[in-house]
Amino acid sequence: MRVGIIRGDLPGPVFLADLEPVSRYNPAIEPRGQERYVGRPTTVEIEAALADPATGAGATLNGGDISGSFPGLTVTLGVDDALKFRLAATPTPFVTYTIAAGVYVTLDDYIAAINAALGNAGITCRQNVAGNGIAVESDTKGVDSYIENDTEVGGSNANVEAGLADGDVRDMPVATDFIAASLPVGGPLDVSAAKVNGVGAGDNANALALIPAARGTVTGLADAMAPQLIETSAAVDSFLVGNLADLLSASYNPDPRRQPALVNGPAIEVVEDDGTTTFTATIPTIVSSTLGSPGAGDVTIAGTGLGNTERNETVVKFTGAVSTVIVQQILEAAGGTVSDTAIVIPASLIPGATTTTTFAQVKVRQRASAVDALV
Repeated sequence: MRVGIIRGDLPGPVFLADLEPVSRYNPAIEPRGQERYVGRPTTVEIEAALADPATGAGATLNGGDISGSFPGLTVTLGVDDALKFRLAATPTPFVTYTIAAGVYVTLDDYIAAINAALGNAGITCRQNVAGNGIAVESDTKGVDSYIENDTEVGGSNANVEAGLADGDVRDMPVATDFIAASLPVGGPLDVSAAKVNGVGAGDNANALALIPAARGTVTGLADAMAPQLIETSAAVDSFLVGNLADLLSASYNPDPRRQPALVNGPAIEVVEDDGTTTFTATIPTIVSSTLGSPGAGDVTIAGTGLGNTERNETVVKFTGAVSTVIVQQILEAAGGTVSDTAIVIPASLIPGATTTTTFAQVKVRQRASAVDALV
């Protein structure tokens, strides 16, 4: 889950005190500790994420599809061997980079030749995200990044062969653009790849869509705006009944004593790891427990918040005529199923079950439903 602050009138960050402290670290199962302060993202934080040496992004000239030129793209001396770039606008002059003449069998060979020509110019050539052409990216990462190529007439005579647009200018959106798009005051919180990649207009339209997803730029920005919490028992409990629940409440007020009074309303939004889908979790609730469904001796429990197939956290307890506790792994190994709205328990796990005198209860993590008689 991701948590983002949507109020702009908080006096400071909020502290999520009911999550795991470091002292409860359990290797491979629990995080090292998730207690943290969460506040509105600042421009400094966004700029730092964009400029991160490992995951940040520079302004990028995106080349078109030149895959049809291979094998056998030919570079001829004085004809199509020059690219001219600059890393700042006028009056900074363009610099010419000469690609070695020859025949290039693959796109990667051509990219290597361009990088050899660039040397240590502060520019890197790589495959574009489509994998069918080149992209030329400034090594200066962040909001101050800029790159421009000259025209064919101006001497950048390899533009056509490289798939670059004449006189293309690219820079990076400012930090406030990312915040306004993904976490505006009042919401909605949306730090999905689609939303973040779509930020920008004009010379920086869809700037991060030109950056390979594997680099982690979108994740870095998402973390700066809406930190991710691992959905441990403590985190889900916080969402249901703890700090997160309080901050999600429509009656939340950051300072009830302030005059003039502040308006009541939620301070946060919580979304799934995808950055946009509203996070949901419910206390397990049984609507019905039916014996003989779907087959003889089987039991189907219908309701909400009953668990899922991925987390293996559901336990079904039977009392009365049958007394047994069935954990999810055993239930599924016997052919049963678990979803948020239904649990099917095979007859082999509950021999002797009867209506009225056998009772079912569902527990997910430490949250338990009411006891329900089989019908």
